[in-house]
Amino acid sequence: MTDRLLDWLCGHDTVVFDLDGVLVDSNEVKVACMRSALSDFGDALVEDFLHEFRRTFGRSRREHFAAFHRDRLGGSGEGPGFEEFLARYSGRYAELIAERYRRAPLCAGAAELVRALQGRGTPLHVATGTLTAEAEEVLAAAGLASAITSVRGGERPKAQRLGEILRETEVTAAARRTVLVGDSRQDLLAAAQAGTAFLFVERYAFFPFAQVLTGPEANGSYRVWDLAPDAAVLFGPSHDSRPKEAAP
Repeated sequence: MTDRLLDWLCGHDTVVFDLDGVLVDSNEVKVACMRSALSDFGDALVEDFLHEFRRTFGRSRREHFAAFHRDRLGGSGEGPGFEEFLARYSGRYAELIAERYRRAPLCAGAAELVRALQGRGTPLHVATGTLTAEAEEVLAAAGLASAITSVRGGERPKAQRLGEILRETEVTAAARRTVLVGDSRQDLLAAAQAGTAFLFVERYAFFPFAQVLTGPEANGSYRVWDLAPDAAVLFGPSHDSRPKEAAP
């Protein structure tokens, strides 16, 4: 018998949500913003990078731009030259995000689940690659800010953000009682590094569970199709997590 999502999450001391593709249906919004921000460099180079951008979604903004500067432009990904590049193109990206991000809809079940967890007194946090101020703004626009204890943005890597939450909630010794709810392999790796449990949400993810929940980091991970409170929580990459009506 499988657990339903709401009950399963309430069995944890702390729930940490990723933002994009988990609470907010914004993954492709960010891809489109990145495509426009880097348009100076031509379609071929940018589209090649966007594949990596999707694959490593969940990294901090600085890490993404460093990867483009280093791997596509032959730069160092650090130093004065990179900082000038970062200021220019990250600034463009931030302007596009400011224009489009807050209009992204919530993911299916997100509002209902967050409010149900809040009603049960479960501590909720957000750890995201999005900058903190941007994340706080989109949560406020969605009406979810009051339910979230803290928002930890992409100024630091996600694993560090999870560590902060564990230290400040004094549950370091019981890290597995904290769960990160995410939609990317970067989220899985952050949870593994911090020692927390991991729940993969598949519906809005760039890649299916079979491509995300691989390797030793996936040991003990769980999956769910979306955030509907009654969604079935499955253990690891065993079979399709979609409800029958969503399967092709």
